[in-house]
Amino acid sequence: MTALATERSVDERLDLLTEQVALIAEEMRQQRLQRERWADLVSDSAPVVSGAFDMVSRELESLSDDVTVEDAAQLARTVARAVPTMEALLRQLESISALGDEIVPLAAPAMATVTSTLQELDDKGYFTFAKGGADIVDKVVTSFNEDDIDALGDNVVLILNTVKEMTQPEVMTLLQRTALTAQDVDDDFAEAPSTFALLKQMRDPQTRRGLGRVMAMLRTIGAEQPAPKTDTER
Repeated sequence: MTALATERSVDERLDLLTEQVALIAEEMRQQRLQRERWADLVSDSAPVVSGAFDMVSRELESLSDDVTVEDAAQLARTVARAVPTMEALLRQLESISALGDEIVPLAAPAMATVTSTLQELDDKGYFTFAKGGADIVDKVVTSFNEDDIDALGDNVVLILNTVKEMTQPEVMTLLQRTALTAQDVDDDFAEAPSTFALLKQMRDPQTRRGLGRVMAMLRTIGAEQPAPKTDTER
């Protein structure tokens, strides 16, 4: 039993020693591979580094007449003094970035609402109407010359007062009734009425009232217009 146990112990120690030697060999192989890679990297980068140093040397030599060592030192001191300012700016940029991250989730629903509203306006025809209005404005602008604009400026108050009077409820109602009557007249008077029919209509109070209004309008149109004011009178 003792000999058998001793033999097993020796075999276990040999197996353990073999594993350790294998680990050491693998570690040495990995180190050799790293050294080879580093050597290849140094060999490949040597021309690049040499070219970079040559370029830097040429650039520094070309700047030697304009830039001195004292200038470089002054620049370094300026950069060093500006470090707190740059750090504060970086903190502000971080704050702005964090604010943007918070705004983005809030902006998505707002953008969806705006898009939906614009689509609804487009469906209702607002944009088509705006385009047509722009075309109308363009036609109006191109139809007036400088003299027309001057005349418009001189009479703009009179035009506005006329529009104001035309938009009174009584005037608008009268215009509406006149338009409706004009549409019906074509059917009612397809043939010219006789003189007797016209005289019969004169018995209608509304006809006489309308005729009186027409006569008043004709009297106003036929009245003498005041002479235009000269530049000296203005």
